[in-house]
Amino acid sequence: MRRLLFYIFINMSFISRLINDKWYMYFIVKAHKSQGVHFIGTPEYIQKDAYLDPSGGLTIYQGVVISTRVIVLTHDWSFLKRPNNQSTVEYAFKSVSIEENSFIGAGAIILPGTRIGKHCIIGAGAVIKGVIEDYSILIGNPAKKIGDTRKSGK
Repeated sequence: MRRLLFYIFINMSFISRLINDKWYMYFIVKAHKSQGVHFIGTPEYIQKDAYLDPSGGLTIYQGVVISTRVIVLTHDWSFLKRPNNQSTVEYAFKSVSIEENSFIGAGAIILPGTRIGKHCIIGAGAVIKGVIEDYSILIGNPAKKIGDTRKSGK
């Protein structure tokens, strides 16, 4: 039932975009909330084809922009494939948070256990893991810090 709600809200967002952009974001947020994504404030924009996995805990803060084909993962089942059938489920799920006014570029992949700080820019196609400090600009695979948003554009 939850998945059905998700697809209903996603389709409503697509249709409502023709009428009003605010309705688009209302339905996108509703769709992801129905799956368990936790929102603190209202994101600026989330593209409808972004894959947001809330299974390990996903929090998105005020003003966040998530571009097309972004993948946010909060689980890693490779931990379950251990020799001697040793189950390590406790390692399979790790939460992700994307803090205020951060921008995630097209095709970026956010791995489990990541915390993206405030006012960050994640470049298109970047692969992100770990704690990203506030005001960072990251690009590449694996992502490397190349600047500070407080100094960029000057």
